[in-house]
Amino acid sequence: MIIPNEIWKKRHWMGDCRGLTLAETLVATAVGAIILVGAMTTYIISVRSFAAMANYDIIHGDGRIAVEYFAKDMRAVTNVISFPNSSNITVTIPTGFNSSGVVTNIATISYSTTGGAFYRYDSRTGNTNMLATNINSVALILYDLAGNTNSVTLPNAKGIQLNMELMTFVGSKTQSEDILSARYDMRNTVP
Repeated sequence: MIIPNEIWKKRHWMGDCRGLTLAETLVATAVGAIILVGAMTTYIISVRSFAAMANYDIIHGDGRIAVEYFAKDMRAVTNVISFPNSSNITVTIPTGFNSSGVVTNIATISYSTTGGAFYRYDSRTGNTNMLATNINSVALILYDLAGNTNSVTLPNAKGIQLNMELMTFVGSKTQSEDILSARYDMRNTVP
C-alpha cells in the first residue's frame, strides 16, 4: 500500500528532473566564461613573466662572463695599443716572466662590439670569442693617474671604465634589460 505522502515525494522528486531554463544556462555560461578568461589571463601573464626572467638570467650571465674576462685582462694591461672608439680597445698583457720578474712575452688582446655582440680576440690563440650577445651599447672610458677623463692619451691611460647595456626584445618591446658598469685600474702600466 502506498502512502499518499510518499506519492507526493516521488512526484516532487521527479518534477526536479526537468532541464535548465534559458536564463539559468546563460548565467552559468557567463560565469564559466569569466572564470576561464581569468585563468587564461593568469596563465599568459605567468608565461610572459617566466620568459622575461629566463631572458634576464641569460643576458645577465653573458654580461657577467664578459665583465670577468675584461676585468682580468685590464688589470694586467702593460700598454694600450689602440682605442679607436668608445666600444673597441686593443691592449697588451704580459704572459711570461723570467726569474727576475721581467716580462719576456706579451699577448695582444682586443675587445670589440659588432652586431649586438661583445668579442674578445687573443693573439696567443688567434681566436676571437663571443663573450656576450644582446648588447645594446658598450662604452669604454679611459682615465689617467689623477682620475681625469679629459685629454687622456694612450701612453698615460691608467684606468678604464666599462659600461655595458644588454637588452632582449619581444617584437618591438623591451622584455629584459641589464646594465653592468665597472671601473678597473691598469696595474702594470707605467704612468
